[in-house]
Amino acid sequence: MWSALGKYKSIVVSIALFLLLDASVLILNFYISFKISDDAIGVNLAGRQRMLSQRMVKSLYELDSAEPASPIYDTSLQELALSHDLFDRTLSAFDIGGTTNGADNSQVELEIVDSPQGRRAIDSAKLLWNPYSEAIATILDSPSTLQLDSEIQRAITLAQEHNLSLLRLMNQLTIDLEKVATSKAKTLRYIQTAGITLAIVNFLIILFHFLGELKKNDRKLEAARKETDEILDTVNEGLFLLNENQKIAGQYSACLPQLFGRNEVANLRFSDLIDGLVKPKDMQTAQRFIGLLFRPDVNRNLINDLNPLNEVELQIPDKSGTNKIRYLSFDFKRVEDEKEKNVLVTVNDITRRVMLATELEQEKQRNEQKMEMLTSILHADPSSLRSFIDLAFERFTSINMILKDQSTTNELFSRKLEKIFVEIHSFKGDSAMLGLTEFSDQAHRFEQKIKEVQTMPIISGNDFLGLAVHLENLISYTEGIHEVSRKLSQYANNETNECVDNKPKNSTKWEKLKVLANLVAEREKKRVYITLAGLSEPPLSRETERLINDLCVQLIRNSIVHSIESSHQRQNRHKPIQGRIDVNLVTLPNGDIELSVTDDGEGINYELIRAKALTMTKWDQAYVKTWGKKRLLKLIFEPGFSTATVLSKDAGQGMGMNVIRERITQVGGRLKVYNRYGVKCKFTATFPGAIACKEAA
Repeated sequence: MWSALGKYKSIVVSIALFLLLDASVLILNFYISFKISDDAIGVNLAGRQRMLSQRMVKSLYELDSAEPASPIYDTSLQELALSHDLFDRTLSAFDIGGTTNGADNSQVELEIVDSPQGRRAIDSAKLLWNPYSEAIATILDSPSTLQLDSEIQRAITLAQEHNLSLLRLMNQLTIDLEKVATSKAKTLRYIQTAGITLAIVNFLIILFHFLGELKKNDRKLEAARKETDEILDTVNEGLFLLNENQKIAGQYSACLPQLFGRNEVANLRFSDLIDGLVKPKDMQTAQRFIGLLFRPDVNRNLINDLNPLNEVELQIPDKSGTNKIRYLSFDFKRVEDEKEKNVLVTVNDITRRVMLATELEQEKQRNEQKMEMLTSILHADPSSLRSFIDLAFERFTSINMILKDQSTTNELFSRKLEKIFVEIHSFKGDSAMLGLTEFSDQAHRFEQKIKEVQTMPIISGNDFLGLAVHLENLISYTEGIHEVSRKLSQYANNETNECVDNKPKNSTKWEKLKVLANLVAEREKKRVYITLAGLSEPPLSRETERLINDLCVQLIRNSIVHSIESSHQRQNRHKPIQGRIDVNLVTLPNGDIELSVTDDGEGINYELIRAKALTMTKWDQAYVKTWGKKRLLKLIFEPGFSTATVLSKDAGQGMGMNVIRERITQVGGRLKVYNRYGVKCKFTATFPGAIACKEAA
């Protein structure tokens, strides 16, 4: 082993001597420091003895002047007992060694005081303390108050005779202990000074002995490093070496820090380099992949396809502090020599290539969207499509006005969200009735974004920016539909098309409710048919027609999702496999209009509503268990309440029934619910006749 050290023998010996010297100084330093610490405790407790002597005298005088059994008398007696016990235990510990209470009332160990002056002070103090202590002990143990008075007088007399002497002796003990501690501190300083001096001498020997060799080697290394730097500065890829600990070597290409937005990457672990830039799962896979490259039994060519970082998206911070998306490709190659193994990593910026591919894909999607838009227009009734577009822009204008409304409190922000949800929820129903899937999908995403904001503990104006973006996308898409439909209408004779169908115009308009019912039933994997009656008969204003349309959409969707059973369930209950929904609009004798939506499903399950309420923290569980059907029925109109187990396009938002109640109340209408569980459920909305004819032609 000695011969293997070669030219490093001298430096190994010098370092070994330095470590031995350093260890010796540290051991002595620790030993003497602990002794000084113990002496400091002794000095502190010797000083405390003077204070305890004074407290005992004070307590004796208070006992002498106080009435027996008085609070002052009892307090003084307790203080005398504590002071006497602590003084006696501490003096004994100084004398023969032992434990006593420290300054923080913890147990401390005192060694025997063996200095001549200290021993004289302790022996003299014991002679004075013993009769004094006996007199105090007699006071503490005396059961008779009359006898206690005489003992107090005796103790006071001894205190007057010995207290000053005790104070003087304890002061001498304190001074002697301080001298001992000071002596040890001086010794410690001498040892530290000697150790530092020897260390400096040893360092100078090492420095001057090896300075020449180091300079010679540095010149060779500098020349080699310059050659390597010139190569690394000219390549356009990120190049670096990883050792078996997956740490980056000191040399790397100049463009590597720029690729990762760092100033320094040397000695970083590879996981630290890409931490926060890639997904945790990808990072773990990459670490395992690199580990395989260091195994000699693994063929690199066989595992090359397993590279998880062949093309990754990274969020790289730029100089302005914002993150910039960049796509990088990592290539790993094994590098081996006789002494060590490394992996050469090559990083290429493929952002431009990926962006071009992304642009091509986006263009393809836009073309597909245009085709879908065109298909939707061709299949939609022109009159219904025009009505849909006009109504859509009205809803968008309403949402835009709500967004512009200034709010300052969390409650007002929540109210704004509810109003926006009402409009977009109705718009989703309108688009579903015409089979405009892209519109209903965008509206559903809009609803989900609203729900995200509603769940925030504190809502601010900035949280509405995302909603404004969603609204802008809807407006843009609707404008595209409008423009295409306008151009197509130039090649069609709308008058002829309208005359072909013998059905009344209003009748054709309301047939879209059947389309909606079929779409929702298909998504819910149920079978249903719907009957429409009276919708085309009374003359309705535009606002009333819009209101009835929105209510029908919500109630039909609600019936299919929550009430109509699956075909299998209906068969088990001896019902027709196909569920039925009846929509009826009539004019009452007093001129009011009445809308009813009836289904033959299982209706309202009150126990399911109660179970859902019990899972919420809004109400006390014991209170919920006492609710009757009337109170449980009110829950379905609570904002955010839904018995749906899965959030979908048609259920789970918890806003639909709340919207129905508010829309009916706003126009002065009434809502009644008839429910017979397992048989049928009927919602009846009654509106004043004045609103129906307010704008009707």
